[in-house]
Amino acid sequence: MTTQELYDLMAKGFDDIKTTLASIDNRLRNVETDVAELKGRRLAFKEWIPIGCAAIAVIVSIIALVKN
Repeated sequence: MTTQELYDLMAKGFDDIKTTLASIDNRLRNVETDVAELKGRRLAFKEWIPIGCAAIAVIVSIIALVKN
């Protein structure tokens, strides 16, 4: 095996590794994005609970004022 053949073989191997790492990086980026979206949705849902309670409290207060 000549030096040029060895160089070509190693270059092909490194290109394959680079392609594989790029693929792994893209998949991890997609997972990270999905997890961030899920966390955001969960936090948004938690934010609606106090807002809903406050709206119900306002409605109950208005009903109590109207009845008196």
